[in-house]
Amino acid sequence: MSNAEIDEHAEELLKDYKSTVLKNPQPVDIEAFAEIYLDLALDYTYLSHCGLILGRMIFQNTERVPVYLPREKCADYLYVDRGTMMIDNTVLEDRKEYRLRSTIGHECGHWIFHSDYYTHTNYQSQGIKPQSGITECRKIDIEGGSGTAGKRRLITDTDWLEHQAKYFSAAILMPKTPFVSVALDMQENNHHSETDITEALSRIFQVSPASAKIRLVQLGLTGCSNQDVRFANVNYLTCSSI
Repeated sequence: MSNAEIDEHAEELLKDYKSTVLKNPQPVDIEAFAEIYLDLALDYTYLSHCGLILGRMIFQNTERVPVYLPREKCADYLYVDRGTMMIDNTVLEDRKEYRLRSTIGHECGHWIFHSDYYTHTNYQSQGIKPQSGITECRKIDIEGGSGTAGKRRLITDTDWLEHQAKYFSAAILMPKTPFVSVALDMQENNHHSETDITEALSRIFQVSPASAKIRLVQLGLTGCSNQDVRFANVNYLTCSSI
């Protein structure tokens, strides 16, 4: 599945969920999208002792979801229903809403695209224990590493699954159509620097400046002229895309 296909899926979902977000640039209510549109349950707990794991998506009923109990200073297991999205409490504690939004968007991507991969029957046929039907999304999977511009080597199945979920998070929080519209309008105004554009996009879509900058690169909105971008019809951008 290409990045362009993920962008198309994201906009089709938003069109069905709340089409106004594609017409008027605005932040997507990602919690409502997850809970109301996708019918997922959000649960906040400690998923590790050090904040390494930010999110888990549960694809089957299981009694073996590992969590951390800070008061007891030990690990434990919980029974969790299928369709539960578990978010690490550290995402709330740092009071950076964009981290929560990107984590929820990431787990939504897993649910939408990877449910079949993580189903119990799929793993039973391979002789793998049911606990494998749970994602384990680390901080680096959701936020990436410094200086990577969102790039990672895609070798294993897990690499591809995490890449798709991460790209979907960007595509659902910063939908291509309104994002490109705002970026091009600001680029055509010579009074706006690249930093101005990045910060404006960050405010409009309620994402981090780093995420907005990566999205500009993904959609070919840096390193090429506005005429090149418009000629590409903004649906299949290739200039400087990753």
